[in-house]
Amino acid sequence: MGMVKRVIDFDNYHFSEESITRLKALDDRPIDYSDIPQHTVEQIREGRRLAIEMRKKQMFSLRLPTSTIEWWKSFGSGYTGIMARLLEEARNHPEWIKKCL
Repeated sequence: MGMVKRVIDFDNYHFSEESITRLKALDDRPIDYSDIPQHTVEQIREGRRLAIEMRKKQMFSLRLPTSTIEWWKSFGSGYTGIMARLLEEARNHPEWIKKCL
């Protein structure tokens, strides 16, 4: 296994003096990897492939009333992501869909 070094950014995070003392005391202790499972190169590649697959998105067109589009746009930048998450969540709540039928 390659060399791993602990680096704590004390300049950008606010730690108490006690916390800083405790963290610095860990510098000479080895990092315990016993709770991290060993993965083969093939397992890591498969995990990467699945992650990429999960991020894939397909373009979809939908006609909505102008007032609805303006309402969604009022959420600001990223409103389409909010819409997508809401539609994903609706898959887990069939009662929402039944209300609209």
